[in-house]
Amino acid sequence: MAAMRYLAGSQIFTLVQLRYLAGPNIFSLKSIESLHKIEFLFLDNAKEVEIPDILLNMASLRILNYTGGAYFSKSSHWRATKDESFQIYNLQHISLLSIRDSKDKEILRCSPNLRRLKCQVEVFQDPCLPYLPFLSFEFLNQLESFSLKFCGPKGRDFDPNWISLPLNLKKLTLSNTSLSTEQVSVIGRLQNLEVLKLQYGFLDAKQWDTREDEFQQLKFLELNGEKIEQWNASSDHLPRLQRLVLKNCHHLEMIPFCLGDIPTLQMIEVHSCNISTVKCTMLIYEEQREMGNELQVLISSNTHCE
Repeated sequence: MAAMRYLAGSQIFTLVQLRYLAGPNIFSLKSIESLHKIEFLFLDNAKEVEIPDILLNMASLRILNYTGGAYFSKSSHWRATKDESFQIYNLQHISLLSIRDSKDKEILRCSPNLRRLKCQVEVFQDPCLPYLPFLSFEFLNQLESFSLKFCGPKGRDFDPNWISLPLNLKKLTLSNTSLSTEQVSVIGRLQNLEVLKLQYGFLDAKQWDTREDEFQQLKFLELNGEKIEQWNASSDHLPRLQRLVLKNCHHLEMIPFCLGDIPTLQMIEVHSCNISTVKCTMLIYEEQREMGNELQVLISSNTHCE
């Protein structure tokens, strides 16, 4: 595969066989039309930029990655809502997409082959406006990996009925959200979900009770910066869990002791959590070792008292 990184624009656009291109967002977008075979575009931008229409038209482009974030243009909004022939069959991966407008949904509807989407939702500053442009993603039938982060002013309440996720997800990351226990149960019933990362405020309750019919395929679970105090579970609630990661869960009193009985569990990581959580983890580790199981435990920076 032809590849090039950080070359002058005059050199890059003569490489018509180029398939991978990474660099700052400064090159001539008009010239990029000559790169008919480009498949992977990695743009290292310092701040959010507009996604040019020309990129959505490139037939071979499969992966579009903006490190500093990017948003759809108004002209793309117009095409998605007015032009019935507008389709983006090529794109399979977009990151980091900034969702600002309800019309963004229509562009995503025109991208039926998306498999990975990493986005952030802008929360409107004006309290008189609806604070979220849209939050229903169930129409992305091919999506397997989805990361969603809320950005905006603190202190605005999130709609408790916001969640609407694709049914075929295998990997889900939610950041700065606020979910009810019922909404977490909806996530738990995603039949193909294998990786779940919940970061900074996912649950609006102090107690989390997992259930027998939830998270049946989950292999990796990360809780980061959560405020839950009590977690109740049984070993058959997460029957395929392989790795549990806890970060900055300062209020969590302990890990459900029965998680040690999950036959597939390979590792527990505890980073900057309550000392009682650390003690519980070590008890699980010692019991599993005595039973001849090779459970691994990683503990670091745990300075918070009970």
